[in-house]
Amino acid sequence: MTPTAMPQPDQIDRRRLPLNSLRAFEAAARQMSFTRAAEGLGVTQSAISRHVLNLEEVVGAQLFERRGSALALTKAGADLLAAVTPGFDRLQGGLNAICGLDRGGTLRLALPPSFAVRIAAPILEACRSGTGLAIEIDTPYELESLDHSVHDAAVVFSRPRVTDQVMDLLWMEELTVLCRPDLAARVASEGLERLLAEAGILHIRNEGGRHTAWSEFLRATGLSLPLPQGLVFDTAHMALDFAAREGGLVVADRRLAARDIAEGRLAAPMPRSAPSGFGYFMLFRPDDLQREAVQLFRSRLAREFAPVGTAGQGTAESGWDERHEGVA
Repeated sequence: MTPTAMPQPDQIDRRRLPLNSLRAFEAAARQMSFTRAAEGLGVTQSAISRHVLNLEEVVGAQLFERRGSALALTKAGADLLAAVTPGFDRLQGGLNAICGLDRGGTLRLALPPSFAVRIAAPILEACRSGTGLAIEIDTPYELESLDHSVHDAAVVFSRPRVTDQVMDLLWMEELTVLCRPDLAARVASEGLERLLAEAGILHIRNEGGRHTAWSEFLRATGLSLPLPQGLVFDTAHMALDFAAREGGLVVADRRLAARDIAEGRLAAPMPRSAPSGFGYFMLFRPDDLQREAVQLFRSRLAREFAPVGTAGQGTAESGWDERHEGVA
């Protein structure tokens, strides 16, 4: 549907800010539903519709497209939401600070599924503790860049690359063989090739193909072994969990399996590891660095993933930005 042409409005000043309409629009855009927005604000759906129509008249542009029963933001709507949500967060934070209840607003995050399950929980809890920060989490399978209307920040699994958004390196992936401790002892005594055929091989699907991790590890470590078909999993978490419960050998990042290794569910039978060329990065827009919620999440990640010997110093003041920001 092509947005309807509207007359260009006069410049808006503070006396004419349509705050109620902006609240209705922001709720509808976050929920992508006039009905859920009405429920959240305690008003009728028709009230939401009237406020959105009023706002479209004020800005002189269509904000939503109706696609059957679904809603979609137009470019004007997405641009407006990118300004409105941080603005409301700052207003909320300012009012709560005056009341002595600085709640930090809402942080909308996109996290890789395995990172979300295996790494994120203590980090997010530390961000929330004592701040009242509300956190909303999505787990898209792949994410290249941030959509202003959906996420404030993200952790992405990616090769280092140039982008107009800020990429802070958390860690680069190191691949190693992982399996249950009973299988690890057999790998040491019987050899990897025999166990691959007998115990089963587990693959993790990624953009390079399902055999990429195993092939990269074998190449980097100088091993020449046939690779059985085995089982293929969408996420590292699923593969590691299967290996711990049912058996099999998987090549994955040791850091993702750190808790399983520490608690004796998995072991690394070979001392060798291989870099994959991929890493985990925090991604956010430069303009959002001024947002308290983004600052809090960024500083917490910096402390968590500071290089060995600099724990507790992973803040911008310690030079962490200069080492990791804008990776090319």
